Amino acid sequence: MLLVAIKNKHKMANIRKIGIIGIGPRGGYALERLILELSRKNSLSTIHLSLFEATGNFGNGQVYSLDQNLSNWINITERILELDERKEIQTNNLKIASFPSYHDWVDKDFDAISNDAIDTYPPRKQIGEYLSQRFQSLVKPLIQSNIVTLYKELVKEVKLLDNGKIQITSNVKAYEEFDEVLLTIGHQTTELSQQISDWDKFAIDKKNINLFKSPYPVADYLHHKNLNNQSIIGIRGFGLAMIDTVRAIAEKFGSFIVLDEKTQSFTYQTEKETPILFPFSLDGLPPSPKPLNVKIDKWFKPPEASILIFEKQIGNKKNQEEADSPRFLIEAFAPIAADIYLQIANTINPQNLSKAAIEEIIVKWLEDQKFEHSLIIPRQQSAEKSMASFVEMAIGKTAISLDYCIGQVWRHCQPSIYKKLSFSECSDKVFSEIIELDESTKRYSYGPPVASIQQLLALVQAGILNLDMVNDPNIELTKEGWQFQRSGKSITATIMIDSVLDAPQIKSVSSPVVTNMLDDNLIKAVHDNLGVETNDYGYLISRDTDKKIPIALLGRLAKGTIIGVDAILECFGSRPLQWAKQASANHINWLNKN
Repeated sequence: MLLVAIKNKHKMANIRKIGIIGIGPRGGYALERLILELSRKNSLSTIHLSLFEATGNFGNGQVYSLDQNLSNWINITERILELDERKEIQTNNLKIASFPSYHDWVDKDFDAISNDAIDTYPPRKQIGEYLSQRFQSLVKPLIQSNIVTLYKELVKEVKLLDNGKIQITSNVKAYEEFDEVLLTIGHQTTELSQQISDWDKFAIDKKNINLFKSPYPVADYLHHKNLNNQSIIGIRGFGLAMIDTVRAIAEKFGSFIVLDEKTQSFTYQTEKETPILFPFSLDGLPPSPKPLNVKIDKWFKPPEASILIFEKQIGNKKNQEEADSPRFLIEAFAPIAADIYLQIANTINPQNLSKAAIEEIIVKWLEDQKFEHSLIIPRQQSAEKSMASFVEMAIGKTAISLDYCIGQVWRHCQPSIYKKLSFSECSDKVFSEIIELDESTKRYSYGPPVASIQQLLALVQAGILNLDMVNDPNIELTKEGWQFQRSGKSITATIMIDSVLDAPQIKSVSSPVVTNMLDDNLIKAVHDNLGVETNDYGYLISRDTDKKIPIALLGRLAKGTIIGVDAILECFGSRPLQWAKQASANHINWLNKN
């Protein structure tokens, strides 16, 4: 049962106060690490933490909400979802029981599972259950000990006062005299793009035409009165959120039947007419599925020795300082991918190209994915054909294309890239380009499970998912709705769903807490297209170098100082730990002075 905000009545005049804003997976883990750090040093005293989470989903946040549709799947196989056990906490009069790792919680021994077993991708709701239970097991004793208070409130402003304290203002009231604040606020609302702004004005006063500006929660459109079996629905975007959207609508009107468990192929069955879905994007390129199982995934995993050499090259401070582009990263990566490509027996290499030749192709393709070669899946071929080809590669039934290999090897190298290039010596321009490069690979490296692409193909075969408009169609606003036109074909949608998720560009964020901090010069953007500058411990860097700001920020809005912020494994990674160590040291220093 969700704990509601408990108003502590004890006097706090001589208690050090910390506020944490945003208690999703990252905020919950940051709290956990701080409590652990303080308890280990017998310093969990004379402190109070106020936790603000607007959704009320304490510990799991909106992304892992417990009331979301089962059609929303996680995008990381359970096999590598290694969220470690929280050890027992015992200090003074406080005892908090341990909490199991995710693998123990789901009662699966992944080490004992066959390498041929198909990887599993459970609903995000299931991960939310784990995160919520883990958080509640920690916070209940802390509330009972008057160490923590929960606030289901939307924070609108964080203000640094003249006396060095911090004021937090929510939609309910202002809370003053915080000594430190941590923001782990995740996805924030952003200014609408010009296209969506125009569409919003177009649809806002029309009864039979609807625009949904976010793919989540799916219930917003799934239960809307205008969505019926005769609807024609446009979906802006052709990525992971589009898949969740399509799956949710399809399962409302019919069901997917497994045809072959080994290949995860499906057929779609329905006893009634079903809406027609039209996804579209600027390039029409589909996501590619991850390998089916451990056996196939291992084809793309670099040897540890190669990873160590790679980390040494990209982590070299001189290489970073001298870089005027991401080429130093690409050139360090290319030999690894080329080696693996040549080692995989089942690859496309009709010309028997040398390693050096393949490295050159890899470099050219990563620098510009419009580069074409016979080893690479053609961009101009149909999305359906590309999806079918990628599925065959992912299940090990056909030759591997070089672009698919690059994407999967890049995925295995991402932890090293994130570790060695966060807080790097690269210029802001180069760092921005590195993030852009990483984003460009995500069609492959962040791809969905095989089952998701097989479901899309089943819907194409059933005539429900129409890919005629997928590649940058012309769209006109008419009195009937959004009129799509491409290659002589035309269709009009009365429902439009925007499945393109906001990028973490700080200057585009429209949520009050961020805009107010920008106005007060508390935060500054690393680069026009990126997020906020922070130090190694997550604390904001002031324009005044002699001034220390007692405000830290972790997560996607720090994208620009760090790279690789969105994945749940990063929420449980080194960044919250680093912050907790420094926040703990700050509190111990305060205790020593008081």
